[in-house]
Amino acid sequence: MSETIHILALISISEDKAAQLEKAVQVCAGHSLKEKACQRYEISRDAEKKGRFTVCEIWASKEGFEAHLASEHFGHLAGFAKEHGAELEVIRQQPLHPAS
Repeated sequence: MSETIHILALISISEDKAAQLEKAVQVCAGHSLKEKACQRYEISRDAEKKGRFTVCEIWASKEGFEAHLASEHFGHLAGFAKEHGAELEVIRQQPLHPAS
């Protein structure tokens, strides 16, 4: 049995590009949620700092997560972020308790 992959991604971009990044992340989320291995893909906008977003993801397997990283929709998001100087921190998490 494959181990689920839990990801927390923190994305920061300049305030003047925040609305464009938000749209790009929402498009990626819509496609990602249709992926077979995707169990959760939730995006949030920071309530206090414009231009900062979080993405919480759960993938059924390492292979499913790797397929996501190779997908066209993720490639578009990554390309936009890189082109516009976004800062990205990806944290692979290990839950300490079972999901409720």
